[in-house]
Formats: sequence, structure tokens, C-alpha cells
Amino acid sequence: MTALALLHRKVSGTQQLFQTATLFAKQSYILSRNESRFVPKRVLVLSKVSRYYYEKLWGPDLNESQLRRRLMDRGSDYDALLASHQNDKEKELATTNILKDLNIEYKVMNRSVNNLCRLSVDHNAFNWADLILPIGGDGTFLFSANLIFDNKKPIIGINSDPLSSEGYLMLPEKYTKDIRLIFELMKAGEYKFLMRSRIRTTLKGVGIWEPPFHMHQKWRVTGKERSQVKHADESIAVENKKILRFNVDDTYKDHSENVQPNERRLPWLALNEVFIGEALSARTSALDIRLGNANLSFKVKSCGLCASTGTGSTSWHRAINSLSPQTVDNIFRVGGIKLDSSINATDISSRYNGQLQFPADCRIAYTIRDMIVGRTLPSPKGIQPRGFCQKLIIRSHCFDAGLVLDGGIAVPFNDGTVAVLEIHPEDSLRTIILPE
Repeated sequence: MTALALLHRKVSGTQQLFQTATLFAKQSYILSRNESRFVPKRVLVLSKVSRYYYEKLWGPDLNESQLRRRLMDRGSDYDALLASHQNDKEKELATTNILKDLNIEYKVMNRSVNNLCRLSVDHNAFNWADLILPIGGDGTFLFSANLIFDNKKPIIGINSDPLSSEGYLMLPEKYTKDIRLIFELMKAGEYKFLMRSRIRTTLKGVGIWEPPFHMHQKWRVTGKERSQVKHADESIAVENKKILRFNVDDTYKDHSENVQPNERRLPWLALNEVFIGEALSARTSALDIRLGNANLSFKVKSCGLCASTGTGSTSWHRAINSLSPQTVDNIFRVGGIKLDSSINATDISSRYNGQLQFPADCRIAYTIRDMIVGRTLPSPKGIQPRGFCQKLIIRSHCFDAGLVLDGGIAVPFNDGTVAVLEIHPEDSLRTIILPE
């Protein structure tokens, strides 16, 4: 058998394996089918924070003409940003009108952004609701999911703009066009619960009680604006603590006047991934990594570490590990293998990238980004740039690093701090799935 024929056979086998894995993923996601109809009494609608809205906040003294000019000078499309913002609001209005017609009580929360571009939330609204309904894209869904702390409260998402947002976590496009159908199907019992695993993070060490921040807070902060925001950060530290302060199982409290515990379980659970690395992307991230309960740790220098769930395996995990057709073609050229019409680099790339997805089980997929390897710094024995584990223990030797959950909520993660990443069934997210 020729090398090319053998390759074709292996690729076909990989494709079949991926199809089987995908089916298994779909089956393993579903914890239980509905046993009765679901008619929510109280719905919390979480609306998207659009780019247009942010620009308005950064320039509160600008009129529309001045804002347009400012955006055009940056090379941004003012008309497109405004149209997208208006579309989001139209979908939000359409949803609330239907809730009114159905006599369902609702609240709308837009993550109240103040003039310092800080995101604040009213967690009492999450406790009040019996259904969480984000309207936007995957980012809005992820932020909503971060604020659900158990596996009992259901969530379902409406994609406000399916043409520009894939919305992997949101309902299919047909429900954007027919929002009323969502509630009709739930009332008829035509839905399933899909339990998605999430990563629990426990911090150990000193300095672990610093207030969290949201990545939006540092959005477009440069030069003079950076110094202004830094000064504001120092002057309203107490306010910042309140932004994402939730007293859940005693996991987040103000210990400023007492001895601070050296262990802190973060209340926010990561649906997609946890990323650990230096805030300045050009700076090397130095980490000690331990897989599972093994005693051996590995000193690694890289561009950071991404720990992903099965849900997140279609997102950043895939983006980091995917192979382009150009890379595949180069590999075969170096190996002296010529491709023919029966198989090409694009097909191989697509199939390889597809098998990166894995079921939402108890495994964590870790990826070490751009791990530094050389003659003086060989690859640590026993650890690969990516793999699976049940548990990750990471000690930071970084200068100005962060631990970021789902690209949103973040906490400082500097020299000496330890993070334990785990998946527990009781931390799963209860999502509602409707017929496609």
C-alpha cells in the first residue's frame, strides 16, 4: 500500500471517528429529556452591549456627528455599528412585547456600563428569574452563564444577528425570526435539557482577594486614557468590588479588615475556557503546570495556557490548535508525499480541525500556546503542548498576569499564586435545546 493510500485510509478513519465522537457528544450533553411543559413565570432578558454603545460611553460629550467623525478617523464604519446596535434593540423589543402578550413577568438588564466602562450587574435579578434569556451572540450568552452558580436554573439564548454572528450557543436562526415559537414549544414540552460541563477555579496563595474585573473595562485603553482609568481604578476600588460581588457559599467577601484566607473558590464557572497568561501579550508567561494529582510539575515558558471544556472545544481551543491547508501542504512537502485529486490539503485540514471537538464530559483539554522549546530549553519530559486531564494545578511566576474566564471576568494571577481547575457535575449549566 502506498503512503498516499495509507494516508487516505487513515483520514477516512479519522472522519468516521469524528462523526462517532460528535454523535457521542450530542448524546452525552443531554442529561434528561423534559418530563413536563415549561412555562416560565419570571424571565431575565440580558441584552448585548454593542460596540456603538461603548463608543457612546467613551465619548459622552460627543454628539452623533462628532461621534461619526471620530469613528471614521479610526477607520470604523459608523453606519454599520449603528445599524447593528439598532438591530439588537429591535430583537430585544420584539422579545419583551411577546413576553407581555404571554403575561410573563420580565426584567431587562444591559450590564449597566458606567462612564468608566465598567460592567455592573444586579445579581438579585438572576435569583429572581426562573429563566435566563440572553439576546445577542455567544459573548452575551457566556457572560450570562458566568452568573448562574448552580445546575438548576435554565438558560436559552436568542441570536440577535445570525447573519454576522455564528452564535454556536444560541438558538438556530429560525427562532430569531419567530420568537413566539420558543415559548410555544416549551409550553408544549418540546424541548430538552442539555447539561454543559463548566470549569471550577480555586485560587491559593496571597493576594487572591483582589477585586475581579471584566475584560471590557480595559477595552481600548491606551496612552492618556490608560492613566486616567488607572487613577480612577485606585480612587473607586470599593465600587469595583461591588460590580461582580456575589456572596455565594461564602466565596467572595471583603476581608480587608480581617486576616484574609489563603484559599478562594471563585463563584464564576467557565463554560468555554479558562485562560492564564501575562496581560501584555508580548511578555513570556512562566508557569508551573501539574496534570491531575501527579506530584511532578513542569516549568513552562509560553504565551499562556488555555484550559477548555467540551463546549469550548469549538471556540478558542479549536482556533489555537487548528491547522491551515498551507501548513498541511508544507508538512507533506517536507515528508516527500505528493497529494493527488483523491485527497488534498484543504480536506485534510478540515477533517483534522473537525476532530478537535470533543464531548462535554469531565475532561479538561489544555493547550500551551507557543511553548518555548530550544537547545537550552527543551520540551519538558512528560508534558505535551496539548492534551487532556481531569484536573490542572498551575502556579504562576508571572509579572502582571490574569486568569480569565470565558474571555470576560478576570482576576489577577501573579507570582506565587496557585490555581486549581476542575470539573464537577454539580457545576454544569442547564441549557434548553429546541428542535432544529
